[in-house]
Amino acid sequence: MKTIRFNLDNLPAKEEGLTLALGNFDGLHRGHQRLFVEASLSASKEAGAMFFASPFGKGPYLSSVADKCRYALSSRLDALYIFDNDERLYSFSAKEFIEKVLLPLGTKRVVVGEDFRYGHNREGGIELLKDYFDVEVVPLLEEKGQKISSTWIKALLSEGKIEEANELLGHSYEIAGNVSRGYQNGVKIGYPTANIIPTFPYVLPRNGVYCGVVYVLGKAYRAMINVGTNPTVGKLSKPIIEAHILDYDEDCYDKTLYCAFLSFIREERKFSSLDELKAQLKKDEARIRDILI
Repeated sequence: MKTIRFNLDNLPAKEEGLTLALGNFDGLHRGHQRLFVEASLSASKEAGAMFFASPFGKGPYLSSVADKCRYALSSRLDALYIFDNDERLYSFSAKEFIEKVLLPLGTKRVVVGEDFRYGHNREGGIELLKDYFDVEVVPLLEEKGQKISSTWIKALLSEGKIEEANELLGHSYEIAGNVSRGYQNGVKIGYPTANIIPTFPYVLPRNGVYCGVVYVLGKAYRAMINVGTNPTVGKLSKPIIEAHILDYDEDCYDKTLYCAFLSFIREERKFSSLDELKAQLKKDEARIRDILI
């Protein structure tokens, strides 16, 4: 799969007959994946997807550009078009967006969801697209009678409902981050943790302990992941992510890790002593090992 990054001043070579799936694709959930499948199946020539390097709307978000590219690797698309949007784009009318961005790419066919909007103040709809392209409108994918959406998934994460969020995503929810040196409190009780600083303004799941998998240099390890403010050892002003990586004793400082959240184990709470905290962590670890046999 090709990755083509471009901006208004540096458009890529025209790919005549291009089929493009269009959207923001935050989280690249099952509804988005359906667009990718339809674009691939209906293309007469190259099939691709286009999204923006700078996401629209107020964060936090489910996925960075790098995440979207990684998730898309399992699709059958030929190319990903990543548009480095700038302030000029926000004033484009719907017609300008079509004529200054989509047409110069060589686009012949577009694949969009029923609710796709574009242009200044989201003025553009599907009917205008039909004046320029062959248009395939993909029905919105539903689960339990509700539209699968990034907003719904964010709400589930905020409630700690990881399994339900992952079901809608079609993959595990992941956060990428760099490991920094923390206060070493975990070492004192036999549970050293990697203090993970997210590389992007991700949605943080509800505070608590999670069963997960941490990827270090591409290798997967079972992990106990904590999201919270460390109330037992000194409450922090905002939540952080810490991962105790099971059966791993190497230095991972300054490395980029991927934390995949699989299930919610328990809520965060303040313990009366470090010994009580350690006893609970042993129970959490045993449960995680049972889940991830």
